[in-house]
Amino acid sequence: MLFIVGLSLNFKVLKEVGKISLITGIGQVVFTSLIGYVLIKAVGIETIPAIYISVALTFSSTIIIVKLLSDKNVIETLYGRISVGFLIVQDFIAIIALILISGLSAKINTSYFLLNTLKNGVILIIFVYLFSKYILSKLFNYIAKSQELLFISGIAWCFIVSLISLYLSFSIEIGAFLAGISIASLPYAFNIIGKITPLRDFFIVLFFVYLGLQITSFADIISIMPIGILLSLFVLIGNPLIVMVLIGLFGYKKNIGFYTGLTVAQISEFSLILVNLGYNVGHLTSYHVSLVTFVGVVTITLSSYMIIYSERLYKILEKYLWIFERKKVLVNKLFN
Repeated sequence: MLFIVGLSLNFKVLKEVGKISLITGIGQVVFTSLIGYVLIKAVGIETIPAIYISVALTFSSTIIIVKLLSDKNVIETLYGRISVGFLIVQDFIAIIALILISGLSAKINTSYFLLNTLKNGVILIIFVYLFSKYILSKLFNYIAKSQELLFISGIAWCFIVSLISLYLSFSIEIGAFLAGISIASLPYAFNIIGKITPLRDFFIVLFFVYLGLQITSFADIISIMPIGILLSLFVLIGNPLIVMVLIGLFGYKKNIGFYTGLTVAQISEFSLILVNLGYNVGHLTSYHVSLVTFVGVVTITLSSYMIIYSERLYKILEKYLWIFERKKVLVNKLFN
């Protein structure tokens, strides 16, 4: 599934709306994690789990957003490109977090761990970049003569990079994501995406099944519901408000801020991987994993409808959104 996420990310989009996407992406992650941490600590959760959960609340689901924006045929609009742009930024922050946490399972000292993780991360990224630029592009030129072979080769490349990632002590999810990014810029990426769309939808179904399996009993739901609802409301309302403020500071109209803000009103597949890795290294308990899973189920479900019916919501809330639109831009305009 993360291979498909990487495959959907086009760096040309980041070049077009790079500054606003970079600042919005980083700003949303920073403000959400800080506010989320204070909120989580206030409800009595320990420091280490609070850090994990607050960071997990910052990432938005690339696979869900890209699918919904594509289904609505708005992915090429201004707010669609900005959304995809800061999703790329978010995903790279998530990958860095996963790389650091995936190395914590080894019983080694901190300095060695950091140096070894940095070395292996550089090796993995350089390998994927060089192989993609000098070999994969030529190889796919030959393979593209057969659409079926193109599809199978794309999946094979995902497995190869995932295996290398595992060998370098990283998670297979990191490898799959990098494999997708490495071929996203190839001219045949759209052909692969077209072939892989049914597979994407199938894995989205499995993703929701996986979410349900993380909550082991009805008693778990009852115990986590009060805090889960509070954190869900924070993601559904707080995340969009943070993005709307940041977008408004750059002088964009309130409708752009509103539509863009709705795309961050859920947590990500990366959030679940993050807390599961935290559970594997002993930093989190099953309660914390169930809590983040509950937030994932609620926010992904409700935000999907918010995005689908965004135009109707905008008409209802339009008269209240003037505070997010500035007559005088506080930040220099980035675009003509």
